[in-house]
Amino acid sequence: MVSTTVTQIRHGGAAGPVASAFRVGVREIRTVWRTPAAFLPGLFIPIFFYFIQVGALSGFAKAAGLTNYKAFQLPVAILFAVSNGGAGLNMVTDIETGYFDKLLLTPAPRFALLIGSMAADFSRVFFQGSLVAFVALLTGLDFATGAAGAIVMVVIASLWGLAYSAIGYAIALKTGNSQATQSAFVFFFPLMFLTTSFAPKEALSGWLQTAATYNPITYLLNAMRSLSMVGWDPDALLKGLLAIGAVGAVTVSLALLAMRGRVR
Repeated sequence: MVSTTVTQIRHGGAAGPVASAFRVGVREIRTVWRTPAAFLPGLFIPIFFYFIQVGALSGFAKAAGLTNYKAFQLPVAILFAVSNGGAGLNMVTDIETGYFDKLLLTPAPRFALLIGSMAADFSRVFFQGSLVAFVALLTGLDFATGAAGAIVMVVIASLWGLAYSAIGYAIALKTGNSQATQSAFVFFFPLMFLTTSFAPKEALSGWLQTAATYNPITYLLNAMRSLSMVGWDPDALLKGLLAIGAVGAVTVSLALLAMRGRVR
């Protein structure tokens, strides 16, 4: 498979960056499917988290006036599914084994190697997020915008997952070290817990409310929750997409800079 992919990219590079990125992406997807241990935790943990949170806090949330706590918590579970620490691990493995150097010998544009890998990650996190949403709907979640809104929610979350995955790729390309790349997930925890993960912003106080105000995930959660709890809210959706764009502009730029540094 390794030599076949290199050969395909070598001949596809002259055809353009799209063909090269596509072949890299296909290889990434095949690698993920052959190692289920790499993505199964990204499915089990969010679903487990969702049911534990709903079961433990639904009564408390209802007493506080939050009647549909399942719809409130689903976006959090989906974000856990799409923001896992697997991004960049296949690439750093290629760097450590020398396969990445073989790819650099092909005429494929360097950025296509990164874009192809990230596109494969988008496919993976979309699949994971869709399964989490499906399980929630299957177990009786009352979703305000129906199946169409659920699909839009997963797409929005996957775009966030794509922006977040660029951190893993930046670390992988900069360090070439598996342990360092796995640490990318650490950045997600403060972002996730310094926001409206468990309660609306109005219920937060002091410095935590201030942190949530400036946290981009707050606006992402608001956009996703508008779909599950309220209905089609263009203003909330726009703010959520702008938050993803702002984060993605930074993280993807870092990944591209790391790629340029790696191939010098």
